[in-house]
Formats: sequence, C-alpha cells, structure tokens
Amino acid sequence: MVEEEGRREDNGGPPPEIVELRTRIGIKDNRIRELLEEVTASRLAADEARAAREAGDGHVEAIERDRDRLRERVRELETESRGRWRRREGSERRISRLEREIERKDGEIARRDHLLKRSAEDLEEANRAAREESSRKDDALRMARGRVEGLERDLEGREAEISSLQTQLEEVRAALDSEREFREGLADPENRLRAGIELFNDSEGRDSTNALSRTLGRPEVHVGLGEGEEPPTIISFTWQNVTWQTYAANPNPAVRPPRVYLKSSGEDLSGVDREPPNARVVAGGRVALGL
Repeated sequence: MVEEEGRREDNGGPPPEIVELRTRIGIKDNRIRELLEEVTASRLAADEARAAREAGDGHVEAIERDRDRLRERVRELETESRGRWRRREGSERRISRLEREIERKDGEIARRDHLLKRSAEDLEEANRAAREESSRKDDALRMARGRVEGLERDLEGREAEISSLQTQLEEVRAALDSEREFREGLADPENRLRAGIELFNDSEGRDSTNALSRTLGRPEVHVGLGEGEEPPTIISFTWQNVTWQTYAANPNPAVRPPRVYLKSSGEDLSGVDREPPNARVVAGGRVALGL
C-alpha cells in the first residue's frame, strides 16, 4: 500500500500526510479489528467461564446433595451396623448354643453309631445263627421229605394192597352172598339134588362113568339125598343090571374136598337095594333129572 501511495505521489497523488494518516487509520482499523476479535474472544471466554461457573455451581450443588445423601446413607449404615452388631451378638449366642447342641448331637451320634455297630454285630451273629438253623432245618426238611416220600411210596403200596384187599373183600362178599344164596337154595331138596348133579357133572367121576358107558352101554341112573342135616347127593349108576357105582356129591362149599367121591361099587347086585331110575345120562355123559 505504501508503494501504491508512493506511486500515486510520484504520479501527482495525495500528499504524504494524508497517506500517513490513511496508513495510521488502516493500522488503527486493524488494531480495532484485533481488539474486536479479542473482545469477542474475551466475551466467548467469559461466557464459557460463566457457563463453566454455573455448571460448577450445579455440580457443587449435586455434590452437596450427594454428600447429604451419603451422610444419610452413612447414618443408615451405622444404624444398620449397630443392628447387625446386635444381631451378630445374638447370632454368636445362637451359634454357641448350636455348637453345644451339635456337640451333644455328636455324642448321641457316637453312642448311636456304637449301638448300630453292636446291633450290626448282633444282627450278623443272628444271621449266622439263622443260616445255621436254616441249614439244619433244610437238612431236617430233606430228611423229612425223604421219609414222607418213603411213606408216600409205602402209602401207595398200602393203598394198592388195600385196594387189592377191598377187591378181594368184595369178591369174598360176593362169594359169601352167592354162597348164602346157594345155601338158601340148598335148603330145598330138589335144588340140592340139582346142585349135587351139577357138581358131579364137573368132576372126574363123570369121566370114569363115561369110560364104563363106552364099554357097557348107557346106564340106569338113580339120584337121591343121603342122610344128615346137609346130606350129599347120592348118584347110583347100573350097567346091564350087573355093574354098579355109587357117587356122593356134596354141594355144600364148606365141605373139605373131595366133595365128589366114589362111595361104593361092585359087579354083583345081589344084596343091593336098587332104586328105580329117576334120571338119565345125556350128551357128553352128563347126568340130568328125569327119564
């Protein structure tokens, strides 16, 4: 700018005083601008300081409020601490009582453990004795089962024997009933005659008479009853009015054998009381009543 003013002066511009004045004015203007900038900066700094102070005042108030709250909390904690201390004393007393109770319980547990140990030993001894007793009982049971099986086999044999005896008894009863009926039938003379004839027909005497009949021909036959309470049946055979045989057949089952036997025989009829024939010999050499 000075160079420009110099050029203007050389070219007939304003005088140097004006130029200097203008220069000074320009310097002042610059200074004023600088001052304005400084004032603006100062105002900004003041505003910031005021804002910071206001913020600091608010922070202080917040800190004071926090302090008051902390003091109140401290008082509460002190009160709570005193309560805790009292509770701690009570807890310590309770703990002491509990420790004594635990010691007492430990003693009881030790006694119970001792009793349980003794009970376990007694139980083991009882189990051992029970096993031995069970073993003895098992042996006795096996022996008893063996005896029972033997008795059962014996019982089965006895039952079979009893069954056989019952069968025999029934047979004997049936035979006795039949014999009783037979004896009752033998009370009738005609039935007794017929029973004696049947007994003879099933005996060896019939074979003997048949042998003679094959040689001498058909014989004459007389059948009658002998003497006594239970007389035998008397069967007389005569061949050609010469040879004769007389058989006795006792139908009573109680008579000891022989129940059929040859009573008499001969080759001469002189002196022999002959009865007229009342029976005959039929097929097979069997004797039958009636002519």
